[in-house]
Amino acid sequence: MYLLVSIFYTIIFVIAICSSSIESFSSKSSTTATTKNNDIKSFHFGGGCFWAPEDNLRNIPGIISTSVGYCGDDTPFSSPPSYDKVCGGRTRLVEAVRVEYDDKQLSYEDMLGLFAKVNTATWQNKRQYRGIIFTSNDVEQKMATKFLNDNPDVVAEIESMSDTFYTAEKYHQDYWAKWRFRLPSLVAFLAILGTYGEDVFGGEVSQKAYNVIVWGFIAFSMLERRFFTDQKVIIVNNNE
Repeated sequence: MYLLVSIFYTIIFVIAICSSSIESFSSKSSTTATTKNNDIKSFHFGGGCFWAPEDNLRNIPGIISTSVGYCGDDTPFSSPPSYDKVCGGRTRLVEAVRVEYDDKQLSYEDMLGLFAKVNTATWQNKRQYRGIIFTSNDVEQKMATKFLNDNPDVVAEIESMSDTFYTAEKYHQDYWAKWRFRLPSLVAFLAILGTYGEDVFGGEVSQKAYNVIVWGFIAFSMLERRFFTDQKVIIVNNNE
């Protein structure tokens, strides 16, 4: 049993390292500015819980990068606000997605259309989960206004982008991409254990291994939330 459990948690450890970058062990926060490349633009929006919209956009051609975080409140915070603080309604920040895209491949109108497809917000949502298009200048504001007027079914408001975007804690980044790999791996391992474990190890040992793996996986998920918490403060160029 111990060999089996050791193998399983070795796999889990490798998964954790592969799905969370080494910068997770660096300082809790850092500050960066937006990219200077004129061909790369940023698009910020709130669309309900940020996991799904980010996941649906990350592999679209023309999209350079995606990250989830918080924006919509220019209150000077002493440190990047935590997920619990934002979702608890203790700020005016919104769960948001930051998309960097190549404007030679995607236009701002394209980004508005993609937003409409991935937006999961409803009008009943609290502010932290509202559908919001954050605009960086007057041109974007006019285009977003026309888009919503032409598409009244899209659940969204328009706000000027805040000066700062706080990335969410590391364990939130690429959330569904990581769990699409982790959960099938866990299920497959447990299925193999359930099919062959009793014959190989005996019923009692096999059941103990099953319990250790399941509860250990839960503990791993909790520890990830405890230790993979570094955040970045991105200063947004609202004239790009």
